[in-house]
Amino acid sequence: MNKGISIIICTYNGSDKLFNPLHAIINQRTSIAWELLLIDNASTDATVQFCREILEQSTISWRIVSETNPGLNHARLRGLKEAQYEFVLFCDDDNSLNENYIETGYQIFQSNPKVGVVGGFGIPTFKGEKPDWFDQYSHSFAVGPQAPFDGVLSDFPAELYGAGCFFRKAPLLNLFAKGFTTIMTDRMGKTLVSGGDVEWCYLIQLLGYKLYYDHRLIFYHEMPASRMNWDYYLRLKAGIASGTGKFVPYHLLFKNKKATSFQYAWEWIKKTILATLRYFKYRMVTFFKSNSLDDKEKLACIILQSKMQSFYKSPLQVYRHFQQLKKVI
Repeated sequence: MNKGISIIICTYNGSDKLFNPLHAIINQRTSIAWELLLIDNASTDATVQFCREILEQSTISWRIVSETNPGLNHARLRGLKEAQYEFVLFCDDDNSLNENYIETGYQIFQSNPKVGVVGGFGIPTFKGEKPDWFDQYSHSFAVGPQAPFDGVLSDFPAELYGAGCFFRKAPLLNLFAKGFTTIMTDRMGKTLVSGGDVEWCYLIQLLGYKLYYDHRLIFYHEMPASRMNWDYYLRLKAGIASGTGKFVPYHLLFKNKKATSFQYAWEWIKKTILATLRYFKYRMVTFFKSNSLDDKEKLACIILQSKMQSFYKSPLQVYRHFQQLKKVI
């Protein structure tokens, strides 16, 4: 496998966002081999033409690949399969990397052979007013520090947000070559379902690798005014929480890779009951003020409701995923 880094930008109708991200990539300062792959995920605007006009004026190695199956996870998988280098960097179409980003990431991998994922520090750039509540909930927007210190994350299982995130390609590619399919669909069009990046982090750890954070990996994450309102944040958190039930197989296998179907069923039942009780307990506590919930109470209610519903939507699909995981790890 070729030594170097493949930068992958997955985009859907991103022509209004990609100017700064593309120029930041063109201006990378590094001596390693690298390429840019732009995965056009069923765009209906002039994204491809816009990117081509910028990239044709550069001297970097680049390709534009079409992925007609909509959904961020499909686009990321296509990028992984198309990449020619041993490490991939997923750069969102609203992220601008600092000039030493890929050089720093590559050196971290070279010094840490058991690291499978490397994440960085996102700095928000606002197109409008910064909301008063933003700093408290900024992690949901993939910005801010992801650990108190640089180095291997001590949590197990650990998570890194997908924005500006490097992955070791070989273990994931080998997994997908066996016919493995992810359970998370991630963003699709304007839907806010998420969790695909968390699933890939979990897969890497089940395969024996560690996650690493470094504050020197700085990227700027654009925050459009349309997302800087409380209603959007409630929808975002509902989308994040909606994947809770689908991660039951992972958390069980982190505790016991030899877990049986009976143990899985018992774990699913316990977590379903607990999520249901937590939601209805909260609704009872807030029953007499249901028409006057403050922002934090509405947030808690929506998160608990989405988590509860996630256990009832697709239990058979999640059980099949547990069986699939057992065959490949």
